[in-house]
Amino acid sequence: MDITKVLEADHRQVEDLFAKISRAEGSDRPPLIEELATSLRGHMDLEESELYPNMGRVTGEESVEEANEEHDLTRKGLDDMISLAPDDPGFGAALDSVKAGVMHHVKEEEGEIFPALRKEGTVLVDIATPFMQRRLDLGMPMPASALAAASTKEELLHEASNAEIKGASSMSKDELAEALAAKMS
Repeated sequence: MDITKVLEADHRQVEDLFAKISRAEGSDRPPLIEELATSLRGHMDLEESELYPNMGRVTGEESVEEANEEHDLTRKGLDDMISLAPDDPGFGAALDSVKAGVMHHVKEEEGEIFPALRKEGTVLVDIATPFMQRRLDLGMPMPASALAAASTKEELLHEASNAEIKGASSMSKDELAEALAAKMS
């Protein structure tokens, strides 16, 4: 499995949570904020433990240092945002600040780092198994909708073949994503 696609699926999930939090009001916000914090913290842990120690040989150590610094800033922003009640003055600004930092990070990963890792290839192969094991250890779900949003049907079909999912060739993109998500659970 191309773990960058899994990370991109996490990105789509976080983008969706930012949108939901922005639209929500009052008591509807806290569970969404908690889900966002849990998702971001798990995602950052996963990248820091499995991806970053290995990507420097492809992207250079400066990109690893920058990514770690951006994660530190995200953690601080999350803590600041969570310290405010969801309807307190300043909450919207804190949310926007976290979102801007995360979106900047996502843009760099998806525009520069992930393509370089895909082109080089061996790093992704080397870390796929420990990455997926760490993801399971962290209890991180893989929503099928996020996986479908981050992949083409052809990529999902290839991953389904690798995962030995029966009948994959006759499945729709959404069915492939559902089958892969179930296999990863």
